[in-house]
Amino acid sequence: MSTKRKALLLSLVLSVAAILGACSKQTEQGAAESAASSSPAAGGGTLTIMAETSSHADAFKSIIPDFEAKYGVKVKVVELPYDQYHQQLTLKFTSGSADFDLAYVPIGWVPELQVPNYIVPISTDQAELDKLKLDDFPGIGNAYFGDKKELYFVPYMNETQGILYRTDLFNDEKEKAAFKAKYGYDLAPPKTMQQYKEIAEFFNRPDQNLSGVTLMGEKSILLGFAFYNRLFNYGGDLYDDQYKQQFDNEAGVKALNDLKDLFQYTSAAAKQYGWSDASGEFLQGRSAMAEMATTIAQVAQDPAQSKVVGKVGFSAIPANDENTKDIKRFYLPYGFVMTKDSKLKQEALEWIEFATSQEMMEKAAPVGNIPARTSALTGTLSSEYSFYAPHAEIMNSFKLKPLPLIPEGATITGDILPSAVSRFLNGEQTAQEALDQAASEYDELMSSRGY
Repeated sequence: MSTKRKALLLSLVLSVAAILGACSKQTEQGAAESAASSSPAAGGGTLTIMAETSSHADAFKSIIPDFEAKYGVKVKVVELPYDQYHQQLTLKFTSGSADFDLAYVPIGWVPELQVPNYIVPISTDQAELDKLKLDDFPGIGNAYFGDKKELYFVPYMNETQGILYRTDLFNDEKEKAAFKAKYGYDLAPPKTMQQYKEIAEFFNRPDQNLSGVTLMGEKSILLGFAFYNRLFNYGGDLYDDQYKQQFDNEAGVKALNDLKDLFQYTSAAAKQYGWSDASGEFLQGRSAMAEMATTIAQVAQDPAQSKVVGKVGFSAIPANDENTKDIKRFYLPYGFVMTKDSKLKQEALEWIEFATSQEMMEKAAPVGNIPARTSALTGTLSSEYSFYAPHAEIMNSFKLKPLPLIPEGATITGDILPSAVSRFLNGEQTAQEALDQAASEYDELMSSRGY
């Protein structure tokens, strides 16, 4: 990596923070500190964790008393709202005032912290790494960084996109009979994009205030996700190993057209929908399916926010056929990194091992987390949280990739490509014209950054 690109990493502000921040429970407080007990710390210190205010941070805070009781180490969590967290975290590192031991961050922030050596490997001792049971984490191969490919990140929460669907509609005998009579196969969560389109068509009933599917058409990174999933289905990508764009091609055109076809079965306002509009539509029972993240599957179980409690299933956004082994999907992991200046590295490692264990993930999940471990998703909680098992299947069936881990990634995924998709969906350009313009903007950006 060139010196110029290393420097650029220091100013990276990835859009994933805003996505997950929008999907998490927020508070209006500035900074909050949580210390669950006053038990003495090993070595006379206090293990300090920096985190974004979120429901998943609430989850790991809930097990602090268990950790303190087991290890005799006091734990303090310093929280900041998501719109301040990245800036304040970066300032602490760059000013040499990183007075904490662990940071809870999206994986997209790891390169900007690892390149200037603000953080260190979780451990280089294989016996210690074995205790983490890393094979239980889908996508763990993405957590290794640096020339030596060492483990710098341990996931706590994994978010992925899928299809939320109304089980009361899908299991209705009259609906099942009518669907089979029309399409010739059983009504079930779609296994192919063609089935997805046909199910959306079948349930699209504007006269009954029911859309076949909820999609988000607002120009944002979330609109980009809808394009990327379809681009990957056709063998396209954002860029190759040499950072040459891989979307201005037949795969990109087909992906755009597939997405536009599905918008036929959305509400009339869907092209303006953002996260809150789309989630509101599905949670109020006004659509049969919604292409959204696992967070909404969790919210759907809350009677205070959902009219479809107990009536929601979750399945993968399908490929073009049922073979998904080599199909890429972006996912959004949050987890722990260890600071270079920590004086409590052993205690920090003990916290990571403890907090990310299956037992503690299962204990903390009901507070507001979606566990990163397969075993926690398929264990005792899977009967209570119906989306856990299908989420685990998605995480283990596709080729998982985080959002681009380069400083230009936020511009590519949050602006250049969503803008192209928006121009096409709104009839401003043809698919080819939109992709040509996006490719030109991409090439200009990457050339200006020394690629």
